[in-house]
Amino acid sequence: MSTAPAVGAAANPGARPHPGPGSHSGTEQPLPSRRELRRREAEAAAADGAPTAVYSDAPPVYPDSTQPQPAVNSGTDPRLGASGGAAAADRDGGRRGRGRKQKPEREPLGPVRGTIRAFGELCITAGMVLILFVVWQLVWTDFEANRDNEVLADKLTEDWSNQDPNELPDDPGEPVVADPVEKNHAFGIFYIPRFGDDYYRTAAEGVDLEPVLNRMGVGRYPNSAMPGEVGNFSIAGHRVTYGKPLNQIAKLRPGDEIVVQTKDGFYTYTFRNFDIILPDAVEVLAPVPNEPTYKGKDRILTMTACNPMFSARERYIAYAELTDWTPAGNGAPENIKDSKAYDKVSKNGGA
Repeated sequence: MSTAPAVGAAANPGARPHPGPGSHSGTEQPLPSRRELRRREAEAAAADGAPTAVYSDAPPVYPDSTQPQPAVNSGTDPRLGASGGAAAADRDGGRRGRGRKQKPEREPLGPVRGTIRAFGELCITAGMVLILFVVWQLVWTDFEANRDNEVLADKLTEDWSNQDPNELPDDPGEPVVADPVEKNHAFGIFYIPRFGDDYYRTAAEGVDLEPVLNRMGVGRYPNSAMPGEVGNFSIAGHRVTYGKPLNQIAKLRPGDEIVVQTKDGFYTYTFRNFDIILPDAVEVLAPVPNEPTYKGKDRILTMTACNPMFSARERYIAYAELTDWTPAGNGAPENIKDSKAYDKVSKNGGA
């Protein structure tokens, strides 16, 4: 039997003997940590194809609020499961819902309320149209008629200035009477100092609303006398709207003068009296007013306008009588020579 020692023992006398599989050591091996166990669970889940999560024992890190943060989405971040993405979406939706004020739903109108509302809107629209009509009727028509009157008077005086100078008649006391002009043509200019220092209106043939009474001033009744002629020189005019040439007819007082200018001269009528009649009382237009069977020898002026104001149920009649006449060659009479109206009309050399 060999007495030599074992080779292993002789080679490394200080080495510990390695225990065999069935042997037990005096010191037990330590258990794995929770982190190690979670890592192993994650590896096992990954091997089975299940969703995984990252576990960490490190304290949470709060990001800087000034730096932009990536959007949290379970589809792009594998660390979040389906429940995490849904929770984030719910939080975002809740914040948006709280930040935006929802509009209240309108209560549907019933048939009664709808009808009342539609009727009210129609009344408002009709009221606006009525207001615009009144403004047009009372303001705009005056503006247009006054402008047309100025243009017509300027043209009339310009035509008179281009004619041969008027010669004095054989009898200066006998007024010159011109022949009537064609219908809708101007032939003279009215001045009424009682109506204002700047008042004047053109006179035209005819009493139709268009174009005479609405745009040309006052109109002469057909078959009535011409200015200065024996008989009844009768005219009509608006009392309101369209320049309202006879708006102040009720202010005339006995003795007030009315001057009518034509290419032949100036005819001065003096107001005497007035009357109020019904619209069909045409006898006031007779050569002798209210006496149709008499011809008479007087030279009368009759002015007619609606009465009362803003109504046509009556007629206001103003009567005047010729008291003076001045040939055109002698210039304007004293009662209008220095007026603003005559100064404006004569600027084109019409007198």
